[in-house]
Amino acid sequence: MRSLVRLTLTEFLLELREPFSAFFSLVFPPLLVVIFGSIDGNTPRPGSGGFGVIDLAVPGYVTMVIATVAIFNLPIALATYRERGVLRQLALAPVAPIALFASQLAARAILSALGISFLLLTAELGYGLRFAGSLPSALAAGILGFLAMMAFGFALAALVPSARTALVVAFVVFYPMLFFSGMALPPEILPARVRELAEFLPATPIVTLLHAAWVAEPWSDHWRALLLLAAWTTGSLAIATRRFRWQ
Repeated sequence: MRSLVRLTLTEFLLELREPFSAFFSLVFPPLLVVIFGSIDGNTPRPGSGGFGVIDLAVPGYVTMVIATVAIFNLPIALATYRERGVLRQLALAPVAPIALFASQLAARAILSALGISFLLLTAELGYGLRFAGSLPSALAAGILGFLAMMAFGFALAALVPSARTALVVAFVVFYPMLFFSGMALPPEILPARVRELAEFLPATPIVTLLHAAWVAEPWSDHWRALLLLAAWTTGSLAIATRRFRWQ
């Protein structure tokens, strides 16, 4: 347990020292709240159920934090460790290999929680954030989304041959989700065909479930999102388990 705590703390501090990681995990989502809030405010609009622009955007921004941590931070870190021989050394160390994966998961959970906290605090203090759902439902959606996205990140880490490739793949994977999954733009403004295709992106079911929890919609209305989330999680874990290389 002590080794796991030490590994987790080390990994978390390394992520905080990385400018790209720290900015896009901790600063960028709250910055979006400030930018869009200064343009549109958060006054409830007709037909929105009493929610403002920021209220409805926050579930997507929460997903953005999780996706940034899982798609950029995790694969690049593991690919770098593989290139430098760190993974090989850890595989031979007295610490169980599972401790490495647990520490990666725990460090990213802390980083995600910190980024989401900054995001919610900015939205609440600046624009009077409205939350109409239940906290347990929102936490469940967030945890399921985090685990699914981390599984996807481990799968990417297993497939990429180098840290440089991991960065390129991260950009290629992340940006379609950023614009089409509802993380940065409301899905309603997209053409119907694009929305149908975007439904199958990894981040889309997370945004859907978080939004449902936020506005108090029953999950039974979003069973397709639950199935897609389960499929992405299962498939990603299968790839990560079979293809992960220590050297």
